[in-house]
Amino acid sequence: MGLAVKDRLRAKLKGGDTTVRILLAHPMDTGRANNEQGELIPAHFIQDIRCWRNKEEILTIKCGTATSRNPYFSFVLAGGASGDTIMIRWVDNLGAKGKVETKVQ
Repeated sequence: MGLAVKDRLRAKLKGGDTTVRILLAHPMDTGRANNEQGELIPAHFIQDIRCWRNKEEILTIKCGTATSRNPYFSFVLAGGASGDTIMIRWVDNLGAKGKVETKVQ
């Protein structure tokens, strides 16, 4: 079951390499903050992000409570071609999952 939010993914061929940008919509609660009533907000954060290019897993990112709300990541993959499929999947500490994919432009 994923969160009812929209993640964004862009992939662009630049100088023969693929630049990937990801914006994940997630609260990334640390488990140390209090709500307006003074109650502790339980930890809720993305733990694992994985990236595939054309069904080949090529990158894993491990996150924790120090990662900001709605995290943004940008990275460059060696090589690539216009039309390649880039897919991102993430899993948080409560078992929620997200998946987004795009074509390289």
